[in-house]
Amino acid sequence: MGILGHLFGGREEESGVPRHDRDHERAWNSAAIACAREGRFDDAVGCFDRALLTDPKNPKLLNNKGVFLELQNRDQDALACFTEALSIDPGFVPAWISRGMMHRRRGRLAEALDCYDRALALDPGSVIAWYNRSGVFMALGRVQEAVTCYEKALALDPDFVPGWIDLGYAHFTRQHYEDALSCYDRALASDPENTRAWSLKGGAFYASGEYRQALSCFDRVLEFDTASASGWSMKCSVLFRMERYRDALTCADRALALEPDCSVTLQVRERLLELIGD
Repeated sequence: MGILGHLFGGREEESGVPRHDRDHERAWNSAAIACAREGRFDDAVGCFDRALLTDPKNPKLLNNKGVFLELQNRDQDALACFTEALSIDPGFVPAWISRGMMHRRRGRLAEALDCYDRALALDPGSVIAWYNRSGVFMALGRVQEAVTCYEKALALDPDFVPGWIDLGYAHFTRQHYEDALSCYDRALASDPENTRAWSLKGGAFYASGEYRQALSCFDRVLEFDTASASGWSMKCSVLFRMERYRDALTCADRALALEPDCSVTLQVRERLLELIGD
């Protein structure tokens, strides 16, 4: 299950909620997500307002409304929704997680950590709380504590792809490249077209000097997303290391066509022109 599924209550463990209520929630959640994907965040919030007219004491709807308000940087309105959800149901874990995510995005790491601790005190089996707690520890530079939390999340949900990817990155930051590669492979076993996993796997190979393997990974990125400026830039870097300068220049041009202001790619391109001498 992905992050949205965990956050918006995608589990079927709501045996105490009548079927018609669950259908009501899901219909409006789906409508709001569809609006948000089109950039219509006001309409997304409006979906929850309409749903709450008929179900004003629904903590899930209040929480999800708060999530979309926070995405619009309407923090006080979002906080009011999370607070109301918790006043209705003090044990409603998603509201604590949402508050934590808001604090994390604003750089309030201590407050975020407190929210995740509260969530886990209520539900030690919350995958998304363990996962988000890991992100706070990474931001604090407390990598081993982050690794422990990622491992907790993955013990609860071994198919949670974002957890494998971020655990791999935590290992990467400590130059534990083999451990990182194992995590990326585990993520790709569940999601073979995940371009972030392929990118980071390529980065781990690149950092360990395994340029051919890195090139293969970046080719996979571009296979799934030919419009990835970072994919073309990373492929350019590998080809540069392999002294395939003309091929690298082609990739640099592809990257800059997509992202003209990338200073790193511009610098590499200038160096390639010097080396090629044309």
